[in-house]
Amino acid sequence: MFRKEIDLLNQYLVEEYVGYQDKKDIINKMDFSYIKDFYVDVTTQLNRLHDPHVRIIDKLNEKKVTILCKNVNERLFVDKSIHSEIERGEEIIEIGGLSISEIISKEKELLFDPNPKRYEWHNVLRKYQNVKLANGTNKKVFLTSSQELYDQDYIIEQREGYCFIKLPDFRDVNKLHETIKANVDVLQSNKKFIIDVRDNRGGSDFAYFPLLEYIFPANHELQIDYGLTFNFTKKYCDHMIAKVDNDLEKMDEGETKQSFKAYRQRMADNYAKGMIKFTDDIEPVILDGIADGIKVIVLANERCGSSGDNFVATVKESEFVTVIGRATKGMNDYANCGYLYLNDQYDLLCPYSRYNGLDHGESLALKGIAPDIEIQSTLEDFHKDVMLEKALELLEINL
Repeated sequence: MFRKEIDLLNQYLVEEYVGYQDKKDIINKMDFSYIKDFYVDVTTQLNRLHDPHVRIIDKLNEKKVTILCKNVNERLFVDKSIHSEIERGEEIIEIGGLSISEIISKEKELLFDPNPKRYEWHNVLRKYQNVKLANGTNKKVFLTSSQELYDQDYIIEQREGYCFIKLPDFRDVNKLHETIKANVDVLQSNKKFIIDVRDNRGGSDFAYFPLLEYIFPANHELQIDYGLTFNFTKKYCDHMIAKVDNDLEKMDEGETKQSFKAYRQRMADNYAKGMIKFTDDIEPVILDGIADGIKVIVLANERCGSSGDNFVATVKESEFVTVIGRATKGMNDYANCGYLYLNDQYDLLCPYSRYNGLDHGESLALKGIAPDIEIQSTLEDFHKDVMLEKALELLEINL
C-alpha cells in the first residue's frame, strides 16, 4: 500500500528538496516501510527534518482539525475553536485516551518543536481525533466543517486614536494590495499603528511590500546579510512560471508587477539548471518610505511563519517599530515552495531556496524572530487580549 507514493516521495526528497545535501543523513534513515495512515505516518518521518516547509498537503480537506491548542503552565488549553461544542479556554486532559504527559512522551516527532511552549498539536489531534475535556466529556475533533480555524480577511481600519491592521497571511497578493490602496487615507493620516500578524500563515513577500512605505522613513537602506541558493529543477520552474503568469494577468502595472516579471525572468534564465547560488540578493534595498514620527506596534507569536517571519524581521528594522509577543515560527532556512504530486489526495510541499547564512552558522529554525518585548501565554489570555492591551498601553491609548 502507498508504494507509488513512497517511491515518489523518496525521489522528490533527493531530486527536488533544496535541503537534501544538508539533511541527507536524516533522509536516508527515514523509514516508510509501515504506512497505515499516510498523512500522519509520513508526517512523523518528515518532521525529523525540522523543516516546517516540508510537509504533506491534504488537497481534499474533507475533514479538518477543529481546534487549535497551546500549553500554559504544562496544561493544554483550546486556543481557537470552530467546534460547535468546544469553547476557547477549555482544558484538554486526554487525547485519544492518553494523558497529555503520555502524548508528549510518545509523540515527540509529531509535536515537531522540542520547546514545550512551541509544540504543534495539529497533527497529534489529527492522528488521535478524540479529546477528553476537563469537564469529563469526550469530543471528536477531526470533523467535516465548512469553517476555517484561521482568519481570512485583511483588515485596515481606523480605530479610536490609531490604525489597526490585521494580516492573517500574505497569500493573496492582489487582494492585499487592493486593501492597502483602498485605505491610503487611513494609512497616511495616522501616527499610531497596531499591526497584528499573530498566526500569519505566510504566502508571498511581494504581498506586503506596498505597506512598507508607511512603516519606514524616506531612503531607508535595508541591509541583507546573505542571499539564497535555489534548486531550479524543471518541476519547480514550470510550477512557478505558471503561477506567476496567472498572478501577472490580474495585476495592475506598477513596481510590484515589475518585480514579478523580474522573478519570472530569473526562472526562465535558470530553467532546469539545478542548484544556483545568488550573490546579487545581498545588495541593500532602498525603501522609499514616508513614515515620520510614527509609532508602530507589531503583534507576533509562534504561529506566525514563512513570509510572516520575513515581515516581522523586515519591519523590526524600522526605527518606528516595536515587536511584542513571542518569537515567530522560524521557517525560512529553506523556503520558496512548490507542490509535488503524490496522488489525487496528497501533495508534498517542498522548498526550493536555501538561506546562504546556513553556511555561516546562521539559522532561525526552531527559534524564529524574537520580539522586542516578550509576552508569554498565561490563563489570562482566554479572558482578554493581553497582547493587544499591551500594544494600546505602549501607544498611550486609553483602554
